[in-house]
Amino acid sequence: MCVTLVDEMAVRTDADLKELIQTNAKLLLRCMDPSVELMIHLKSVSYLRQRGFSVQAHETTVLKIGRLLDMLQEVPDEECQSVKNGVIDALRESGQDHVAEVFCGNLDMVMSDGHYGTLKSKKAKLCQFLDPENGLLDEMESNLVVSDSDVQRIRLFSGYDDKARELVEIIMRKPDSAFKALTDALNKTGQRHVTYILTGAGDSRPLSDGHYGTLKAMKAELCQFLDPENGLLDVIESTIVISNRDVQRIRSFSGYNDKARELVETIMRKPDSAFKALIEALDKTGQKHVTYILTGEGKSRPLSVERRATLLKKRATVVNSIYPKCLVSSLISNGVFTTYDKDRVEGRTTDKEKGETMLDLIARKSEEAFVGFTETLQECHHEHVVVELMGPEVAAKVEVHVTAGADMDIDMETELRYKMQNGLQNNNTEVKQVNDFLASNGVAIIQVDHGSIIVKFRCRDHAALASLKHLYSSKQLDQLFTEAFRPQFADKGLESLSLDIPDEEFERNNQLKLIAEDHRETLLSSVEWLGDKITISDELLDKLSLCKSRRQAIERAATREEQVKTLLDIVSRQPDSAFTQFLNALISTDQHEAESHLCRWPHSSQCQDASE
Repeated sequence: MCVTLVDEMAVRTDADLKELIQTNAKLLLRCMDPSVELMIHLKSVSYLRQRGFSVQAHETTVLKIGRLLDMLQEVPDEECQSVKNGVIDALRESGQDHVAEVFCGNLDMVMSDGHYGTLKSKKAKLCQFLDPENGLLDEMESNLVVSDSDVQRIRLFSGYDDKARELVEIIMRKPDSAFKALTDALNKTGQRHVTYILTGAGDSRPLSDGHYGTLKAMKAELCQFLDPENGLLDVIESTIVISNRDVQRIRSFSGYNDKARELVETIMRKPDSAFKALIEALDKTGQKHVTYILTGEGKSRPLSVERRATLLKKRATVVNSIYPKCLVSSLISNGVFTTYDKDRVEGRTTDKEKGETMLDLIARKSEEAFVGFTETLQECHHEHVVVELMGPEVAAKVEVHVTAGADMDIDMETELRYKMQNGLQNNNTEVKQVNDFLASNGVAIIQVDHGSIIVKFRCRDHAALASLKHLYSSKQLDQLFTEAFRPQFADKGLESLSLDIPDEEFERNNQLKLIAEDHRETLLSSVEWLGDKITISDELLDKLSLCKSRRQAIERAATREEQVKTLLDIVSRQPDSAFTQFLNALISTDQHEAESHLCRWPHSSQCQDASE
């Protein structure tokens, strides 16, 4: 090692530049870093400067160093010593003393073959698990293992893998002491599982191939359902599985999916214990349906593709039809929402934003949560929203007719009901025959109840409801059921089946149609004009179908104009029948000017009904 200036000059005089390069070319290609600093300092070497030596940014590291070594091999003998001295000085000035020592004939400081080979052979695994930004770069820079320019170069890359690869390749060009400095920094920043990759020592292991593969394969589905902000991040951070830096980075993303993706990718770089910790945190924060995605175990299932599609398709109409103030507390009581969900919904400004947030949260939950959501809608006077989401439901009683003279066999009715129930579960020939025909009309059998044979139909929409009514009134429904089920019971005297659907079943669903878009537009566009025209009185409110919370919202509004605005908004979120009810209420309370204004829009039939 060069200890004094005299010793150093002796080494520089004794060692031939060209011979050194020829002997150590492979080593120099491996350990020299063509950094910006080195290129700047090499300009002080007159021989290189006169020949215009420079490197291009797009060139590879090996190409840059190779061009430098080739040029040094061409130095005239009489200039070799001065050029070599200049290169050594440039290397030292740019923080590459270990490479300068090679030009001095000393190879002890460069990365050992063992450490270099470990880094090279483990590079792919290191890129998979090493996290440069979890405090590692800061720690290594503070210890002078990497330079500020090294850090800047690493941070030019965007992905984990690319940053990790650049860091490993930089370390491979450093002195041998950098290997231990790397493992020390990994241990200090909570990455002992990465140290294990390099040394095989320690009890912390990287994520197993099985767990890693599961997270990778399920990433897309996890991004749809995993909710980092439902207490999950707080629980995982408390177990020291992820760091505060991780949490801050995850929270820097705005969307649910992006946060979930970042969390999954963060866990994928952690020790194997992180997988179990994630499962436990999911269970603890009410996300067992996400646990099911990862393990295939448990009773909770993620929301089905069909229901997520329905929420997406019906999003605009549902958001315009729900009244969030009525729902949030009940959703918590029914176990559908958490306090985190409540804060996120109530943190929004407008009812539209609150409604959209509610649907976003429901879409990330389980099948049970969706059922709880629809039950809460029913409880909170949002039956029309349930019909919009699920489709109209109609119950029909199946009546059994036997041939003249034959006795009605109770066992036959029981067996017939069982046949229908079992067929619905297993999609047997008879039920499939009926459902295939009904499907073309947007109708399906969804349930067969005990007692008398009660069949429940689900209609896709109100157009399908009208089709079902036509099939019923035309007796096609009777014929369909008879043809499907009579053959098996003909020997017992079954002649035909008929269905009885009260008119009230159809009327009930028709009364739950969402408000027509033109009615909604009329109400909302009239807010300013009607602000001082409508008198909010107990008499008026008594004539409207308002739950307690809706009525209180109207009554507690600060001004008359705010009361009217709240009333019109509430009516616009109710079924279409509420529009006519509102017109009737205005007429009954002698508020004809307001009623007349609403009727000047193209709603003559509704206004005629109200007048009558």
